[in-house]
Amino acid sequence: MTGASDGIGQAAVRAYAAAGASVIMIGRNEAKTAAAANAIRRSLGNAADLPAISWEIADLSRQAEVHAVADRVMARAPRIDVLANNVGAIFLDRELTPDGFERTFALNHLSYVTLTLRLLAPLLAASRPGAPSRVLTVSSRAHENASPVLDDLQRERDFGGWSQYANSKLYNIWFTRALARRLDPARLVTQALHPGVVRTRFATNNGRMGRLLRRVMDVVSVTPEQGADTLVWLSHADDALVGSGDYWVKRRRTSPSRTARDDARAEQLWTRTSQLTGLDADQFIRDAMTHAVA
Repeated sequence: MTGASDGIGQAAVRAYAAAGASVIMIGRNEAKTAAAANAIRRSLGNAADLPAISWEIADLSRQAEVHAVADRVMARAPRIDVLANNVGAIFLDRELTPDGFERTFALNHLSYVTLTLRLLAPLLAASRPGAPSRVLTVSSRAHENASPVLDDLQRERDFGGWSQYANSKLYNIWFTRALARRLDPARLVTQALHPGVVRTRFATNNGRMGRLLRRVMDVVSVTPEQGADTLVWLSHADDALVGSGDYWVKRRRTSPSRTARDDARAEQLWTRTSQLTGLDADQFIRDAMTHAVA
C-alpha cells in the first residue's frame, strides 16, 4: 500500500489487517508511517496473532527511491497478492524533482508505473488458478477535467496545478487500461477507482491556497474509511475479476470520460512513459511473464 500513513491508505491498511492480511505500508515519513502502523495495531487489540503490519520508507516522487523500495519489498515478499497504488498529491506551484520531472506527474503517474512494473514478478508469482493477483490504482473523478498534451506531459508551456492533477488522474486510467491489454487476466487483473472526495490532509501542502481548497472540499467530503471502501472491496471481490482495466465508483464498474477511453492516446502515453522512466515496459512485462512461468 503506497500512501499508507494517512487518509485512504491508513484506513485501507486497517481494513486489510482486520481481515487477516499481512501488509507492507509504504510512506514518505518514517515517524508518521510508524505511528500509523502502531495506531492500527492498537486499534486491533495488539494481539499476538495479528497479521504482520510493517513499513518501508520512500519518497516515491524520486525514481531512484521507487526502485530501491521495490528491491526491498521483493526481498521481503516474493509473493504479492495485491498492490495498491494510492499515493498522491497536488502541487499548485510547478516544482521539479531531482530527476527533473514535474512533481505531480512524477508522484501520481511515474511512481505508479515504475513500482507496478518492478513488482510484476512477485505479483504473478502469487496468482493461482481462479485467483489472479490484483493491481489497484486510485484515480479520481478529477480525470473528467483533464486536458492532456502528450508532447508536454510536464506542462512546461502552460502549467496549472489543478489541471496537472486532473491530467495525472487521467494517466492513472490510461495506464490501467494499457496494462490490462498486456496481461493475462487469469494471472493478474488491474482496476482503477474513484474513492470520492475524502476528508484528508490532501492539498494542505500548498499553503494558504491549499488550505482554502481543503475547506471547500471538506463541505462534500466523506471519511477515509468510506473513501477506502471501494479499494478494499476490489482487493477481494469476485466482481473485480470479471474483466480487467476498468474504472470503479462506489463498488460499481463505471464508464470513465470519453478521453479516458481513448486507447490510442493511452498507448502514446505508455510509450512516452517508458522513455521517461528508462524502462522498456513491454520487455519488462515479457520478462516477468517468462520468469513467472519458469
